[in-house]
Amino acid sequence: MTLQGIAIILGTLSAAGGLTGLFRPELIKKQIALFPRSVIPAWVLTALCCWLGAQQALKMNMGFLDAYKQYIYILAPAVFVASVVYMKELLAPRALGGLLLLIAVPILQIARWHESEWRLVVIVLVYLWIIYGLFLLMSPWYFRKISAPFMENGKLFKATALAKTAFGIALLLLGLFVY
Repeated sequence: MTLQGIAIILGTLSAAGGLTGLFRPELIKKQIALFPRSVIPAWVLTALCCWLGAQQALKMNMGFLDAYKQYIYILAPAVFVASVVYMKELLAPRALGGLLLLIAVPILQIARWHESEWRLVVIVLVYLWIIYGLFLLMSPWYFRKISAPFMENGKLFKATALAKTAFGIALLLLGLFVY
């Protein structure tokens, strides 16, 4: 994947989320209220984390442990099953935090070699979501704490949705015309 493709995907997702927030705020508010204790999103996000973690482990140089990389294909599903069965605090926000951290790695690897100075827009965005991902991974209750002011204040919610739409369109334009 290229930085152009990443910017187009992120811009489209951001603009779509922002537009949904502008035109269907009740849908977003309902999903955000349900998300923290939802089992299915937690399982799906955990499965994605295990898959992405296995992909990253297969790519990295592990020195003398390289001989054991073949067992990653067994360990990744085992970690998923163990997480789902034994982790009492497997919450969707925690899994989302892990996913944000894992997705950041390949994006930053691609963005750092791009010649355009505008790559910094994607890099700053990714580092911001790394910080957010760390908060969610360590303390999943931050999801509710951070989202509460936006859910309770209609004007702040609309302003955020508008800003997210504008940022998504700007990122989309960067992907189409700059990267």
